[in-house]
Amino acid sequence: MPTVTCACCGRPGNHKARGLTTACYTRHRVNHTLDRYPRTLGAAAAWTPVSARGRRLLAQYAALLAAKASPARIRWELSLGERQIQRYAAAHRHTQTTERSAAA
Repeated sequence: MPTVTCACCGRPGNHKARGLTTACYTRHRVNHTLDRYPRTLGAAAAWTPVSARGRRLLAQYAALLAAKASPARIRWELSLGERQIQRYAAAHRHTQTTERSAAA
């Protein structure tokens, strides 16, 4: 574990999370006060399909979305579960925002 200066007490120690040492993190977790210390990392990168099948499914998802298909119809057409459809939706949104920012 990397050593950090604790955001709570200012002492050096093993980093647990949120800029806190293990002892302070545990204390704040037990006392339900972790919200005082925000997460130190940004949001995780959006999931993107890497296989040819995944890219094809993303393209099909985009086409179904453009055709205003219902979520149930999209799940049925792609033969995927709800959580996987949510991943494709996030990947599609990420692709759209990336394309918009590149065009600007």
